[in-house]
Amino acid sequence: MTFPRQAFTLVEALVALAIAGVAFAVLTSSFANTLSALRLMSTEADRQADIRFVRSQAILEPDLQEFERGGDIETLDRGRASWRGEAEATELPDLFRVRLFISLDNPQGRPIEHEETLLLLRPTWSDPIERSQAISEIRDRLQDTRDSLQWQ
Repeated sequence: MTFPRQAFTLVEALVALAIAGVAFAVLTSSFANTLSALRLMSTEADRQADIRFVRSQAILEPDLQEFERGGDIETLDRGRASWRGEAEATELPDLFRVRLFISLDNPQGRPIEHEETLLLLRPTWSDPIERSQAISEIRDRLQDTRDSLQWQ
């Protein structure tokens, strides 16, 4: 006569325990990876905010020589930042091609270096006399082009 089973065998209990252990390890690893990714995204967002802040302060510099010399500024999150710029006029009046170099303090080691190129329209150092001369030259070129097209 056989008796009906009323409990799990030791092997069945050990297999269930092993499956639960593997599932727990996978879930713990996923949770740790998610926390690490969130920390990294937060750090990157703070860095981008500091770069935007330094950029806005550098662009507001009223003197071109001071802009190109650069300066130091206290940032929102990372402490100090150093910046310098290079500006060159384009063919269009009041439009400048600007290269901005930013170095942010980094508590974990080497400073974070950032470089970007911008096109600025009428920055604070733009000279109104040069603007009027450039506009006059463009107007003359357009008139010459118009005249040459009429004679053809």
